[in-house]
Amino acid sequence: MEIGTIKNLDLYKKVPSDLTERTFCGAVISVGCVVLIVYLMFAELVLYSNGSLQTSIFVSYLNAEEEIDIRLNISITDKDCDDIAVNLRHPHGHTENLPLRRSQAADDCGLVGALRVKKTPGVLMIVPRHGANWTGKRYKIVPTNGGNIPVNSPQGWVPPVGYTPPEGYKLVEEMKNLKMNHVIHKLEFGPQLPATHRWEEVLPDSGTPFRALEGVQRDYPVTLSHDYHMRLVPTNFIDQNKRRVDAYQYSYGYQNFLMNTPAGIAPPSILFRYDIAPLEDVEEV
Repeated sequence: MEIGTIKNLDLYKKVPSDLTERTFCGAVISVGCVVLIVYLMFAELVLYSNGSLQTSIFVSYLNAEEEIDIRLNISITDKDCDDIAVNLRHPHGHTENLPLRRSQAADDCGLVGALRVKKTPGVLMIVPRHGANWTGKRYKIVPTNGGNIPVNSPQGWVPPVGYTPPEGYKLVEEMKNLKMNHVIHKLEFGPQLPATHRWEEVLPDSGTPFRALEGVQRDYPVTLSHDYHMRLVPTNFIDQNKRRVDAYQYSYGYQNFLMNTPAGIAPPSILFRYDIAPLEDVEEV
């Protein structure tokens, strides 16, 4: 087959250059198209770099068999780590001790660690260890001559009015004042969001809903217990590359109190009460 025969099959015939003509209208349309293409290109680039957040809320259910991570970093001021215990109280009343890493810096006790707990409501408690010094005047009976303490003698108790110790013994104040002043460096729930998700750039206040208690400091001159009530919202964060991370936003309320019991003032504590909302939040960039 000759080349000329093949050319006859061309559906897009070329107009010879000597038959074309440049016009003013064509120039305006060409310049307008170039400007529009450049504008759309930069507009898409700006939208990609800035990002926008789309939020969807769904009703969800709790699966008690699932687990969530709790990452805590807190400093208890003017306290010895040996006097501090960290416990988790479950809804059915069972309490377990949590092995957080402890670091003593001068007079402050630092508690750092990650915990994995059931996806049910609970209370994370920081309390004085059994036998540690705490608030309220308590006494013990000691021999005046430095001998052994008699068996079954009360220790850490409040003597009745007019009480006189047995001959050869005296009352010594045992407990010192203990405040639960503290600084919360971090408290997060769920997996840590990778830096590649750019969630801090999109969410207001540098992602405050995911770490609402970060930087909170309580410093009171009196002995008080500190009670934080937190409501967790499961959040599915999806970045621009469609990568998904399941995290937890939370809000909190705070109150402090001093508890009196028939035996005297109860030991102060720091309570983090958390509950999980039956909702699911999808945050998509």
